[in-house]
Amino acid sequence: MKWGTMDISKYTAYFHDGSLIDIKNIDDTIEISLSSAEVDPEDLTDDIPLGEYDRINGILHLEGIKKITRNDLLFNGILKMERQSGEIHRFKIRDAVVELQIDWEDFKPKSQVNDFSTIIIEAEKIYWENKPDLVDPYW
Repeated sequence: MKWGTMDISKYTAYFHDGSLIDIKNIDDTIEISLSSAEVDPEDLTDDIPLGEYDRINGILHLEGIKKITRNDLLFNGILKMERQSGEIHRFKIRDAVVELQIDWEDFKPKSQVNDFSTIIIEAEKIYWENKPDLVDPYW
């Protein structure tokens, strides 16, 4: 899975403590907007334009969705933001499978609520669109 010459799968560890910003469903395609935790630019082996606070920001495109599981159960609904914000605990890409472990959180004026989800998506095509100007509204 590549975007330009950058293979985002080798940078997924940088997304631990990063943010899941948005999820969009379009037919059999899912677009997941993500922002990594702060990255030391010297640690990157590729020339990746970083966003504000030295973060890798972008959209993970998953086309031709084959299967989605949420917390080990087959999920047939529309994947969406569970709460206002999602903190990434794990982000892995293996072949045509993406795994996200997300701590969902609401902020005031809503009551403070936290949920945890493990989402696994199998797709025909996965690619990364780097978007340095993408902003997490809760930062």
